[in-house]
Amino acid sequence: MSAAAPSAAPAAPAQLAPWRRFFALDLLDNRYPALHGLRVVAIVTVVQFHVTWILHIEQGVLFDRSFVDESLKIFFGMDLFFILSGFLIGSILLRSLQLAGTQNIRRFYLRRVFRTFPSYYVVLAVLALSTTLTVAQRRHLPWEFLYGTNFLPLHRSDVVMFWGWSLALEEQFYLAVPLLFFVLHRMRSDRARLTLLTALWATALVVRLGIYLHGRPWDDLVLYGAIYFRTYTRFDTLVLGIILAFLHNYHGKAITEWLRRPLHRAALALPAMACLWLLVRPDLFGPERMQLVHVFAWGTVTSLMYLGLLLLLLHSDGWIHRWLSAPFWRRLATLGYGVYLVHIPLIDHVAVPAARALRDRHVPMAIVWPAMLAGVMAGSFVVAYAMHVLIEKPSLWIRERLAG
Repeated sequence: MSAAAPSAAPAAPAQLAPWRRFFALDLLDNRYPALHGLRVVAIVTVVQFHVTWILHIEQGVLFDRSFVDESLKIFFGMDLFFILSGFLIGSILLRSLQLAGTQNIRRFYLRRVFRTFPSYYVVLAVLALSTTLTVAQRRHLPWEFLYGTNFLPLHRSDVVMFWGWSLALEEQFYLAVPLLFFVLHRMRSDRARLTLLTALWATALVVRLGIYLHGRPWDDLVLYGAIYFRTYTRFDTLVLGIILAFLHNYHGKAITEWLRRPLHRAALALPAMACLWLLVRPDLFGPERMQLVHVFAWGTVTSLMYLGLLLLLLHSDGWIHRWLSAPFWRRLATLGYGVYLVHIPLIDHVAVPAARALRDRHVPMAIVWPAMLAGVMAGSFVVAYAMHVLIEKPSLWIRERLAG
């Protein structure tokens, strides 16, 4: 869930007192303000999934089973982060090609490294030094530092930061993006570029289907581990973000004009809602086909859903767009990367003991779960703010002087 958007010029005006500049947020770029609110919504969905998973599945704090099942169906916030990352990275490289005729790869990688690496390494190092590591964790730790987490076993006893799989997947994708844009830049037409990107997007589904058909019958969790976390099975959401960047940058005015008609907006909204219904009701085709539905859902269905919703959001000016564009979302989204890095340790060391204590006092789970979610979110934002001031802002300062 790395924050792929470039930071704007320092958000704290120069006329502020030094101590106020020190504590001010270095806000994310504001070219697409509605995406800040959407990013925060995605953060909440990811945290709620992990709160439910850890409290119920791992720790056995009692919840109503039907509630747990419904909560865990909201898994697709992570795919939204992937799509937003692909869109923002694609927009950056397209803008660089349009303005300078080159990707400026040195600048591209410097900006990525100084934006994502420092906080990740600090959190990973603190966790590695503050816990007693298993033999497997010690053996795998160098691969975690090299962003190879998503190719490791992701059990608690195997890795220190199992939730680092998504960050690893994004960093691996960033290695390939300049080569992809090198090829795209040399193609003669937008139609050829979109055809190549669409074929690349569909390839991930072909790989997932191949793994599924070759390995049948599957245990549900084994299939989840084989398909959900690997770069070669999950890159379609990132590619979809690049497709969205092409559509927005080269055909944005035409799309905006096309979406002025309610019928055209419905043509995007209704299929997106159908995809959402399939994601939350994977048993629509019968329990015996649920695994196959998951193979399609983990990338393909989420991509199609978000493509329609993001086109509507980027090319409309309705109340949802205005609400998600409110300035306070930008502040929260600026801290989103830090929230993702620290929310699991806070669940482990704060929410789990608190939930057990409340359960022992017979506090209803209908109160415990939202209280834990709210507490983890609040605590994560506080820690993320401290990391932003002490780690991210100095790193961004160095980045601007090296990358320009």
